[in-house]
Amino acid sequence: MKANTLTPAEIFGNQIRYVVPLYQRPYVWTKEAQWKPLWDDVRALADRVLETPDVYGAPPVPPHFLGAIVIDQLPGPVTHIGARSVIDGQQRLTTLQLLLDAAQSIVEQHGRPVDASALSPDPPMSLGG
Repeated sequence: MKANTLTPAEIFGNQIRYVVPLYQRPYVWTKEAQWKPLWDDVRALADRVLETPDVYGAPPVPPHFLGAIVIDQLPGPVTHIGARSVIDGQQRLTTLQLLLDAAQSIVEQHGRPVDASALSPDPPMSLGG
């Protein structure tokens, strides 16, 4: 067993396919019980980041713990995208993916193209010739 702290970019930005086993319960998160507290945490962290001066020597904003996710590597050919079975954390992973997809859609419509590209699930296109 290996325990690592990962950012959402590290979780969703790698070429990994997450597989939810059939024995997992269906998605059951609700607005009041889970979505709102998660959104409140995300907003509070974003506010702290925006309020922190962007100067050399400023203390970094401490990361926020979103909870543990337990995965197990599934066997597969080396030439295929790696697959992981989600043992615990399926509700969180699903909700974070939906949140990132919604953020990407809003930024695509109202933000800068470079920011929308950074949130896109597709690999970035090369700017060079």
